[in-house]
Amino acid sequence: MPDLDRSGGRQRRARAGGAALVAVALGAATLGAVALGAPPARAAAPGSAPRSVPDSVPAGPDQPVETLEVTAPRLDRPAGARAFPMTCLAGDTLARSPSLRLDDILSQAVPGFSLFRRQSSLVANPTTQGVSLRGIGPNGAGRTLVLLDGVPLNDPFGGWVYWSALDPQALGAVEVVRGGGAGAYGNQALAGTIRLASRAPKPGTGAIEARGGRFGTVDVSARSTLGLGRAALTVSGRYFDSDGYHQLRPADRSPADRPAASRIGVVDARLAVPFGPDTELSAGLRWYDEARNNGFRAEVNDTRALDASLRLVHAPPAGPRAEVTAYYRTRDFAQTFAIATGAGVRQVLDQFDVPGRGAGLLAKARWPLGDALLGGDTVEWGVDLRYQDGETNERFRNLGDGFTRRRLAGGEQLFVGTWAEYGAAPGERLDLTAGVRLDHWRVFDGVRRETDRATGLVLRDDAIAARDAVTLNGRVGAVYALTPALDLRAGAYTGFRVPTINEYFRPFRVGNDITEANPGLDAERLYGAEAGVDWQPLPALRLEAGYFRNRLDGAVGNVTIAEGPGVFPPTGFVPAGGSLSQRRNIDRIVADGVETAARVALSPALDVRLGYQFVHARIAAFQARPELVGNRVAQSPRHTLTGAVDWRPWTPLRLNLTARHESARFDDDRNARRLAPVTLVDLRGDYRVAPGLDLFVAVENLFDAAVETRRAGDGTVTFGQPRLVSGGVRLRF
Repeated sequence: MPDLDRSGGRQRRARAGGAALVAVALGAATLGAVALGAPPARAAAPGSAPRSVPDSVPAGPDQPVETLEVTAPRLDRPAGARAFPMTCLAGDTLARSPSLRLDDILSQAVPGFSLFRRQSSLVANPTTQGVSLRGIGPNGAGRTLVLLDGVPLNDPFGGWVYWSALDPQALGAVEVVRGGGAGAYGNQALAGTIRLASRAPKPGTGAIEARGGRFGTVDVSARSTLGLGRAALTVSGRYFDSDGYHQLRPADRSPADRPAASRIGVVDARLAVPFGPDTELSAGLRWYDEARNNGFRAEVNDTRALDASLRLVHAPPAGPRAEVTAYYRTRDFAQTFAIATGAGVRQVLDQFDVPGRGAGLLAKARWPLGDALLGGDTVEWGVDLRYQDGETNERFRNLGDGFTRRRLAGGEQLFVGTWAEYGAAPGERLDLTAGVRLDHWRVFDGVRRETDRATGLVLRDDAIAARDAVTLNGRVGAVYALTPALDLRAGAYTGFRVPTINEYFRPFRVGNDITEANPGLDAERLYGAEAGVDWQPLPALRLEAGYFRNRLDGAVGNVTIAEGPGVFPPTGFVPAGGSLSQRRNIDRIVADGVETAARVALSPALDVRLGYQFVHARIAAFQARPELVGNRVAQSPRHTLTGAVDWRPWTPLRLNLTARHESARFDDDRNARRLAPVTLVDLRGDYRVAPGLDLFVAVENLFDAAVETRRAGDGTVTFGQPRLVSGGVRLRF
């Protein structure tokens, strides 16, 4: 009989709820535009728009020598937020990186940044592209919130990020804030927040970059801004196609193994309308399409996405400031999993339709209070509303004659939060910040239904109770200038993360390794503290060092239940060489770490940046599996070193070298599958042919290091990107 249609009643409620929320959000932003619009007498010149530089960290170690790229308007960070360390990369730094993908750029610049595995988003399955910072329990969903112009990029169904949809050429700045889940960020921001800012619209300007390289790589991106009276319209796009590379050694390949190819297309349009010099309303619309194979003949995945947003910023030089952001997002994901058999290849799971939707509204305002309390006082207050839903529709149990069963699993989530944060500068040496955040979250309309495809007989229909809770979080921080060159900083914070719809409901299989979902998962809670020093004895030299301790209670991890062959609940048969895991709450993970960074401008033409992170992340308590206590957290290396050299030996030529070293990590909770340490070096050279016209050559993984990314239960090792040489042209006008 035909496959069951998608859960119509729940889908209609989801669409209605999402549509209602986004209507309210867009309406609120539009009304705000009218209320905050400046009078005509203060109107900007035709074609102009408000400008603001990225939130600054004075000459930080990751700060490029050149002036930061101007970005789209937004509220800056309160002064007291300097208590929480931040890495800032300018748009020009991103554009000159040797790496093709933004996640690779960040991994070379920020110690502790990684996706769930060591794989680049060039070949990584989207479901493993969640972001990790500080080694605090990496997982596919990630524990870091990623924002683009205030809009969350974490997938509404699974929490991962589609890094391939982000073109570094179109960004004006990236800020990586480590630590702290309170403040404006809320759910998902346990380990930190990554804020991406689009380049500011400048009418009459644009850029085109085209490159080609090894593995049949073709990468073309373009951006142009048109002046429409006082408004500015920026349209950008990117097309990427690669034949990919084999992820297994020749001796481990079967006839069904193939290079992991990928193809993407992105179109982005942003309209900015100024209402005077201090207020701007902007609207964004982005379409994204991706097609991949996973390195195996019958394993593919595809994604289609559409994002819409509306943002209002009112940021005068003095007086109250406000920002309102509304958005609506859709995702449609599909993928298949397969295994090699004596007769060839057999698909074992077909997740043919995995839709997800999200909508939200964030509004915040900041008031200067002068010296009302401690001096230099400011107060920020905001509200945050998020709705998301998703499901997986899949065929499974293929014994050789096709799939015999059909599964529908999914649910909905709603988050409502409010926060207030106080900042003060009592005197010239001290900055203080303190904030509190209150959230109510709810997971509801959960379903997991399995049927026989031939007869329609319902074989499983779980009764999944709704879950909800109220969480209170906060943070405090201080920065004290001991001398004009030496700052001391300290902070403490709490945070939370509700498991994603994917973690609650979607099982998956990679080869013979099976991972089950768990609708009984509890929310994660983080408690953290840190202290550090920032020393800048010379304008060209800056050093940073800090210690942090994070405790994560109820961490969601893939916990091994059994090894095949055998029949094990709740899955059934697990083949030989395979394993059965389930997402479960680990009672407690503790991570102690040290971060250091240095930046030195040896000359106007030579800039060097270095970073190091040590983190000891271990399972500190797990009553259900006491044998795991003391084990290191999977996918968390102890030592990470990064370095970058920017050298201009003469005016037309610029060389950029980046490097990253990681110590060994484990691929599993039992610490039985060890992944070897690795050192990666990338190099790029740009030659200025004429003003606005550059030729470049880039080499990723210069020394062709073997990057172990996964070790299966049968010992087979998957490898990351080998040496990739590419070159091209960049035109700016």
